[in-house]
Amino acid sequence: MADKKHDIVTKYLADMAALEGHIYQAIDKQVKATEDEMDVNPVLRSIRDGLERHTDSLKKRIDALGGQATSPLKDAGASILGIAAGVIDKLRAEEVSKDFRDDYTALSLSNISYVMLITTAIACDDRETADLAAKNLKENAQFVMDIGGLIPYVVVRDLKDLTDLNENAVQEAREIYSNAWK
Repeated sequence: MADKKHDIVTKYLADMAALEGHIYQAIDKQVKATEDEMDVNPVLRSIRDGLERHTDSLKKRIDALGGQATSPLKDAGASILGIAAGVIDKLRAEEVSKDFRDDYTALSLSNISYVMLITTAIACDDRETADLAAKNLKENAQFVMDIGGLIPYVVVRDLKDLTDLNENAVQEAREIYSNAWK
């Protein structure tokens, strides 16, 4: 791979590792906050563990290409994002559904970023990076689908203090979500 192509792929890999690392940190906090909630915690643990594998594999690929996973600027950005996330966590009501909504959004950003990485790697003749990104994308796409199927249940659970809720809301919302993807 030519030097310029190599540098571009390495930069995209580093960006991807940083993004997945940020998402991992947020979901890891949610795993700890929901330890007693056996209806949602296993899903969060699965996503967190997957993101940890992704971050590790991306960093290994960066190392194999002779690059660096982080830079001082990215580290500063990560610190600022972490502080902002902490403030938001303190301000937000304890609604798990909103956390899942944010996870869905973050994973969707990760998914389109993987598509960009795959395209860049293929364009730069780096099949190994493209294959790694495709594998991680497939797992993240499943995480998004898992969250999408779980959201109706979690929303209704968050509304537990209301009376006269429609008993069919969870099933009907799941069907509507599922049908949107067909």
